[in-house]
Amino acid sequence: MTSVDGLVTGLDTTSIISQLMSLEAAPQTRLKGKVSDQQKLTTAYQAINTRMLAVQNAAKDLAASTTWTAVKATSSSSAVSVAASTTALAGTATFDVTSLAATHVLTSAVPGSGTPAAGASLDLVFSDKTVNVPITTNTPQGVADAINGANAGVRATVLTTTTGQVLQFSATGTGAAKAFSVSGLTNPTAVMTQGADGVVTVGNPLAGGYKLSSADNTFTGLIPGVTVTANKVESGITVSTTADPGKAADATQTLVTAVNSALSLIDGYTAYNATTKTGGVLSGNPMVRSLRDQLLTSVSSGVPNGTFSTSGVSLDRTGALKFDRTAFLAAAGKDPAAVKAQIGTTLTGRYTEVADGVTNSTTGKLTLVIQNGDAYVRKLNDQITDWDGKLAAKKVALQRQYTNLETALGKLKDQSSWLSSQLSSLS
Repeated sequence: MTSVDGLVTGLDTTSIISQLMSLEAAPQTRLKGKVSDQQKLTTAYQAINTRMLAVQNAAKDLAASTTWTAVKATSSSSAVSVAASTTALAGTATFDVTSLAATHVLTSAVPGSGTPAAGASLDLVFSDKTVNVPITTNTPQGVADAINGANAGVRATVLTTTTGQVLQFSATGTGAAKAFSVSGLTNPTAVMTQGADGVVTVGNPLAGGYKLSSADNTFTGLIPGVTVTANKVESGITVSTTADPGKAADATQTLVTAVNSALSLIDGYTAYNATTKTGGVLSGNPMVRSLRDQLLTSVSSGVPNGTFSTSGVSLDRTGALKFDRTAFLAAAGKDPAAVKAQIGTTLTGRYTEVADGVTNSTTGKLTLVIQNGDAYVRKLNDQITDWDGKLAAKKVALQRQYTNLETALGKLKDQSSWLSSQLSSLS
């Protein structure tokens, strides 16, 4: 129902109803304000929770045993490249690259007249199998296409040389096991390159030494967990693996960065703005203040008879964590077990406990306050929805009331005009 602005009374009925509805909606407006305030709180809690999960993950990575057992591999020669896995052990190996793996290559001259295949098919003969390849087009390119289409581990190409066309057959990989022969050609084949494995020799095989072979020039038995890839024949190559504290240093830096990020966010949400004279959304919040204290005391409380600064971790004058990589590497070089105990066990244990205390999916303080906040917002929204119905009904009632008022006054005006006319007729 819509009201008719004061045709009789001259009142701005629409404006009056709007102002009355604003007064009626005040409780709902207050509820919406509470929703907005709670959502700001929840957003802040969620952001801090995300930063604390990063602290937890960084502490977990730093505490992992593979972080502290990492090694780096080096070679005395560019003739080989080396890579160390996470399980590599420290050690040294000296060896000769005796030969490199080779690709098996055959050629067959194309007849000046006639066809390259003697019959309707060719056989690719390997050490462990024979693959029959039907030839549907008995031309040099037709033979090459048939070989390539068979996907049998051999590629064929047609070469135009100074003496005529030549069919070249190449294995698709290196190594002795890839060697093959081709039967069924009109002309015989010649071996251009014999397929062979790469070989490295350690010491004198006749006096306790040994040889290792590889189909692709990659060797894994020289030092446990280390892969050596040869690219040139050379003698007297030494490969070494040594402890690499760099990985632990990187992980420590990641933890320090994660903690500082959480501290910075907390400070932003709890700061007081002297210009606007307002505090952050979490200003004075005891839970967040306690969390900040725990992040700092995890370092400031140190270790028995010492501090974390001997391993490169300390607090600066601004209340943030500081990491001295040089000090860490020096300490790890002298006593890696002590550094691991301080940083990899004690410090990570403290931060894991702090992070779990607020982020745990069932008992974490941040988790619970976020869940409670969400439940509170749902309750408020239910009340807001209820008010929508009440306000809609109230508006209809006001519109009806003012419409009835205009109608009643209109009737009174009509009656007044009739009486006036009757009185005038009597005079």
